[in-house]
Order: sequence, then structure tokens, then C-alpha cells
Amino acid sequence: MTERDEYEREVTGDREEIASILSGVADGVRAGAVRIGDGDDAVTVETPDEFTLEIELETEDDETSLELELEWSASSDASAVSSDEETADETDEARRAEKAGEARRTERADETEDTDEADGNPALAEAADGTQSLARFEVYRGRDGEWRWRLRHRNGNIIATGGEGYTRKHNALKGLRSVMANSAGAAVTGEFEDASGA
Repeated sequence: MTERDEYEREVTGDREEIASILSGVADGVRAGAVRIGDGDDAVTVETPDEFTLEIELETEDDETSLELELEWSASSDASAVSSDEETADETDEARRAEKAGEARRTERADETEDTDEADGNPALAEAADGTQSLARFEVYRGRDGEWRWRLRHRNGNIIATGGEGYTRKHNALKGLRSVMANSAGAAVTGEFEDASGA
């Protein structure tokens, strides 16, 4: 990293929002690089193959704190942390190469009952490698009051939708996770006609 050697961000949210952030960090650890934040102040940190995870639970008075900390030795060759400006060319190249990858982010749902628009808050942390998708999954409440999911390309087009409505947001997220887990290696089957209609 060029000018700063610390990056800290605090966010308050419900269980699903916090779980989504932690899931983004886990995706980044698996991929070998974690992107933290969004916009000009975002940073990317490369993660090694092996490191230490410290989990600490503290209870004092009426406050409970659960801290997760990943730690590893820094390489002396080069900084493993970079701003997004430094990696913009690499990210653009990776996105061009990844046209139909699996979406790894779940978008926070819009809580109002009379709209089917999903909240556009960006992920706080996510994978920083070429497996990032050009699309994102959204969970939202439709006009009928049921929770639904959809896959939206970054250009705004809706690529796929779940055909089923759910009475609980939790169940919509479960259905979405099932689709994400089972679709990555799914085969395309069926009868297809060529462009001439034959």
C-alpha cells in the first residue's frame, strides 16, 4: 500500500448484512485476495496460503464483543496491499475474461412493501480476483409482499429470477444460496435448434 498501512471500517447491520460481509471476506480468502471498501478509498490485500486466525469473545458489563483477526507475516519483496487505483488495469482485464462467472454477493433487500427495487449498497468486502462476476444477486420484497431473488448484470439488465416467492427473507436467501451452490457446474441439456431454424 502506498500511503497508509491501516484501513479500518465499522458497519452496523442485521444478521444477514453482517453475514454477507463475512461471506465476502471468506470468498476473498479462498481466492487469495480480499477487496475492502468501495470507491476511491477501497484497498485490496493479498492473502497467503497459510495464516493464523484468532477468535476472541469478550463480555464486560452489558457489552459482548466477538473479534475475528487474520494474521500472517508480510513478504519483504513487495507490499501485499494496494489501492484500487494500482490494480484497476488488472481488475478490468479479469472482468473482461470472466463473462459468465458465479455471482458471489448477496444484495441487501429493500424493506418497503410497495416496490420491487433492491437496495444498491455495495459490498463492504469481497473477493478481489478474476472470479468476480459482472452480475450480482439481489434479494427484494415484491409488490405482492413476498421475498424474491434475481440476478442482475452490472449494466442493469435482469439475467435471471427465482420463480418462487417466499414469505420470509431468510427462505429467499436459502433458495438463492442453493441455486448458487448447485449451478456452478451444472450442464446445459435439452434440444436446441441452430440459427437457421432446422
